[in-house]
Amino acid sequence: MGRAPPVGEVFFPLDEELGLLPGNLAPRQQEHLVHLACFMPFDKAAEMLEAILSVQTNEETARQRTEYMGARMQAVQTAEVTPCSQEGQEGQAPHRCVISSDGAMVSLVQKQWAEVRTLAIGEPQEKLNAQQEREIHVGKLSYFSRLADASSFIDLAEVEMRRRQVREAKQVCAVTDGADWCQSLTERYRPDAVRILDFPHAAEHVSLLLEGLEKGKIPFPPQMLERCLHILKHRGPRPLLRLADQHLRPSTQQEGESCHLGYLRKRETLMQYPFFQQQGWPLGSGMVESANKNVVEARLKGTGMHWERSHINPMLALRNAVCNDRWREMWHKALQEHRQQQLLGRKERGKLRTASLLAESDPSSSPASGEGILPPSLPPSGTHVPPTPPARRCGFSRASAHRPKARVPHLDTSKSERYSSPQTKVEMSAEACICGNFLVQSNRGGRIRHYCSDRCRINAYRKRETQWISSLRQHHEEQKEVLLQSWELV
Repeated sequence: MGRAPPVGEVFFPLDEELGLLPGNLAPRQQEHLVHLACFMPFDKAAEMLEAILSVQTNEETARQRTEYMGARMQAVQTAEVTPCSQEGQEGQAPHRCVISSDGAMVSLVQKQWAEVRTLAIGEPQEKLNAQQEREIHVGKLSYFSRLADASSFIDLAEVEMRRRQVREAKQVCAVTDGADWCQSLTERYRPDAVRILDFPHAAEHVSLLLEGLEKGKIPFPPQMLERCLHILKHRGPRPLLRLADQHLRPSTQQEGESCHLGYLRKRETLMQYPFFQQQGWPLGSGMVESANKNVVEARLKGTGMHWERSHINPMLALRNAVCNDRWREMWHKALQEHRQQQLLGRKERGKLRTASLLAESDPSSSPASGEGILPPSLPPSGTHVPPTPPARRCGFSRASAHRPKARVPHLDTSKSERYSSPQTKVEMSAEACICGNFLVQSNRGGRIRHYCSDRCRINAYRKRETQWISSLRQHHEEQKEVLLQSWELV
């Protein structure tokens, strides 16, 4: 018996019926493993799964499953970036909305660093502190993080902006640190938003400006920084800018001093903090600073962690699902994306197989793909198809799951009857399979055998498929000639 030919990738229909995923873990176990890997390193997630469910796995399995499902979640969110899509909107549009964006650095392999950009969206809420003073806090937070350049991140943020209905909100405030890409993000989605420079960021430049003035031997009273920040918060930036103009003349300004002073002057309209407090807007970007810690740094900046660039976005997609309390929703979407990818893969393999069959039938005019050609259906094993005359003869029939191996020495019926026992009361007849092996038939009833194995039945199907495609192509050529002749007559 010859060696069986190699086969391509196959699938078992029951896997789809049961919703099984690649690997040896059940779907629910894989979900728990990926969920744990969102909070802790992969080796700790494998140990925790064994401690909770008594299911043994290893670090590499946890890594592969987590990265795969994270990539599926990322693909789902990327596919939702369409201008006309309204899927996933949460209830009614908010009356007031706050957006804030910032970046955090993540360590890559080979001693490199990359910036992960994060967008935080929330709604302002008034609360009283311990001194019974009114403070503005931001609640109902949601996040979106990606490792991408500024323009790509602004495009990808469409998913979260649409879900939180930022465009439909009546009033929107953008609290940023003054970076150009943050301003571009605000300009893209809400050009009419109230823009606020993060107060701690402005305070940092005021502190650096005072340090430069003190180095220039300009005396200041004690606690000058606290007084300046109090004035900035309750009276605005104009008094501080006048004070700086009095102590700094163009002829005596140093390079650092002029840089910080120019930064504050350029963003004077973004530092009208008394007006912003009256309107009930927050002055700081603590919402996105905490997002950098909770979403990005809590998982991607552990001790000794260095990431491949291609593995960061899948993990960020998982972290967004966890921190936004959308785990079940995003997991089901990732499963749908996984099944869709499997279906597309099977279709592509089918096209390649049809193309190869066309190439075998007519190598000179083989098409690039098998679109528009449907192969004949595979007949059941009991359907009679006249077999091809045997090329060789053998004294044994191939064993099957229903009938043991039987020996038929020759086609001579008299010799066959000589070896059969009269007590069996079964008349035996010999018939050849397409491979040349003899088949043993029984007249007691039951299904008639035409092939010795499923392999021969499939080979016969493929041969008929090739003949059918050849006849179909010949038919098309004849129809083409008829049409050409009819046009010539006209």
